[in-house]
Amino acid sequence: MKIRAGDSVLVYGDEKRMTLKNNILSLLTRKTIEKNRIFKGLHEGESCYVFGNGASLKYYDLEMFSDRTSIGCNALFVHRDFKKLNIKYYYTGHPFFYYPYWINPYTNELVKNTLGALYKEKISRSKDVSYFMSVSNYFGINGSNINFSYHFNKPFTGFDGCKLDKEFTSMASGLAGMLGLAIYMGFKNITLVGCDYSFSPRSEGHFYQFGRFSDTYHEQPANEIFLRAASAVADVQTLVPTDNYTGHILPHISYKELIGDEPVYKENNEIVLKDDLSTLNSSGMPYQIFQKKRDR
Repeated sequence: MKIRAGDSVLVYGDEKRMTLKNNILSLLTRKTIEKNRIFKGLHEGESCYVFGNGASLKYYDLEMFSDRTSIGCNALFVHRDFKKLNIKYYYTGHPFFYYPYWINPYTNELVKNTLGALYKEKISRSKDVSYFMSVSNYFGINGSNINFSYHFNKPFTGFDGCKLDKEFTSMASGLAGMLGLAIYMGFKNITLVGCDYSFSPRSEGHFYQFGRFSDTYHEQPANEIFLRAASAVADVQTLVPTDNYTGHILPHISYKELIGDEPVYKENNEIVLKDDLSTLNSSGMPYQIFQKKRDR
């Protein structure tokens, strides 16, 4: 799922108005966000997996990744094997996402928020996971495991200046947010799994969509500024399905090299419950969830 630019990299047009708005927001939320200080350096020197939602997850046995603490994002918890992972932290940076109605980022229409409701239902079943989300959702969701962050319109200049307990400037995407969490917590060895825009050729689509997806080539990799910044302070590599792929910026390791087995493809209905697929299908997002019926 794409993060709306309005929440992640706010356009710095009307500087005076935006500065006033963010100064007020900072005052109102300071104590809430400062609570995140308990996560500072909590995993100093440790290794972790960072899980995206890429279609490459359809080739992986998630049970094989239970040996490290993991950070997930977006719709990862609809995967049948989510509980087999050692997910301790989870990032959903979408603005105003946990309310009954939201503005669909693809249609710009105000609609009933079935996707946010699905996320809230999944979150309620994972009390042992610490969730991080935009402070814009403060009145939409609550719980002892819910944590809030925000960028306060500050530009990203590197992870040294990205503070989870102050200005969390790496909110441009799910991957950027997870890297911000991992580095703030002190992880030094980070392996990206299912982060398909980090390798080349780029694998399109998500694990919960139907079918196999074509690969595409892009000279300009996604999340480049964040990947390079993360590599400057930690050892970061990306997992690729086969030797047909390489890291675009990062060093890579193949699934067989890491796990010892060949990757095996599974269709979305084999790894996601039917009810969850139906909800995703009715969410108003441009995902092909079910196989299209052939014309007779």
